[in-house]
Amino acid sequence: MRKPTALLLFAAAILATAGPALAKRPAARASTVCAACVQAHVEHLAAPELAGRRCATPDEARAADYLVGEFKALRVQGALPGGAYLQTVGLSASRLAAPAILTIGGGQPLLQDADFLLMRRAQSVAGPLVRVTDGKALPEGLSGAVVFLDLAAPDPAAVSAAGKAGAKAVIQIANPAALQHWADMKERGLPSTIDGVTPEPLSGPTQLIVRPEAAAALRTPAATATLALTFGDPRRRATHNVTAVLHGSARNADQDAILLTAHYDHLGVRDGKLFPGANDDASGTAAVLEFARLLKAGPKPKRTVVFALFGCEEEGGFGATYFDANPPLPLTDIAANIEFEMIGLRDPKQPESLMLTGWDRSNLGPTLAEHGAKVAKDLYPEQNFFQRSDNYALARKGVVAHTISAWPVPPTYHQPTDTAASMDFAFMAASIQSMVEPVRWLLNSDFKPAWNPGGKP
Repeated sequence: MRKPTALLLFAAAILATAGPALAKRPAARASTVCAACVQAHVEHLAAPELAGRRCATPDEARAADYLVGEFKALRVQGALPGGAYLQTVGLSASRLAAPAILTIGGGQPLLQDADFLLMRRAQSVAGPLVRVTDGKALPEGLSGAVVFLDLAAPDPAAVSAAGKAGAKAVIQIANPAALQHWADMKERGLPSTIDGVTPEPLSGPTQLIVRPEAAAALRTPAATATLALTFGDPRRRATHNVTAVLHGSARNADQDAILLTAHYDHLGVRDGKLFPGANDDASGTAAVLEFARLLKAGPKPKRTVVFALFGCEEEGGFGATYFDANPPLPLTDIAANIEFEMIGLRDPKQPESLMLTGWDRSNLGPTLAEHGAKVAKDLYPEQNFFQRSDNYALARKGVVAHTISAWPVPPTYHQPTDTAASMDFAFMAASIQSMVEPVRWLLNSDFKPAWNPGGKP
């Protein structure tokens, strides 16, 4: 056969170093979403070979390497000093030397994992046991108490009220959703610290959930409750954020930047079951990569656009928290953040549009809608989705930051069935396409999003 020409050798080298999605990518215009590219990204990230991309595991690190390869193939430079793409985030997680024990009076002890889970601010506590059967009418004298909320459903308002009244610990009964994900939540209550980030002072009570059958022990007459924990050596891990940037053409482009984000981790393998995380959130990750391709291929925007793909969202937003403390641009120079999460399935309640969390908090969503974006109000305000994604940490620091989603409560949510095969790729491509021109407008306009009165968290 003939020897390859220099041009062919160059093309072959590019394809050899590119990720699988680029190798499959057909020619696509700068204004049209490459549906095949989007699907290839999701299929790669949700493939069994990446084992669900669990926080701070080699599988998550392989996913990060893939994302770096895609940005390089698109010739979108890294956003960090020297053009680097990866932010390494060191984690130190508290670890128990033995299961925690909850003792009610002199009765049979309840054991962590078997009978109850630690959910927040795990620390040893002891105090009088106070049973509450009406979350809207808490009794007095809760200071220093262990409060048992014996209610039909979890009540965040009652938990908050008990904490404000001085309760040391609050115990709730696990609802069906919690029982379904019991194995996933076993480590969630153990505090983690992030290297380079000053931890917020611990506040509020220790929170536990108990199995319904274990709750009977809390209904027996008892004067006291004691939660005993013995901590061992902390567990050291690391996750990574993947960052890239397209600098704008305006003189002060970096001082009014737009941040497009998603998280690329998921739940991994739990109890022998693979949780692929195609919709949550390989779909949002694919959207950010596609925006990088479209914006790189088109005319340079006036504003700088930063792309960030976060690790360890599922275990507490660790990647986003580190990014917020160590941003490639000062947070005061970021005009807005749009997070993309779970955009791969139609919501039966609004099948032709996306939703923007915290819609009434700022003027960003309505303004994007005025410029053609198919975005609408969050139909699930009781779920507090505005606070449950990576946008929230930025919003708390003043950046107008929201998450765009499609159907946030599909039957595949946090299930092994969240596979590429379950995705509606035609809808997903159309959803991204509906945002292309509005995002371009945002990047080329002088509009600076602002919080509505009382909207800033």
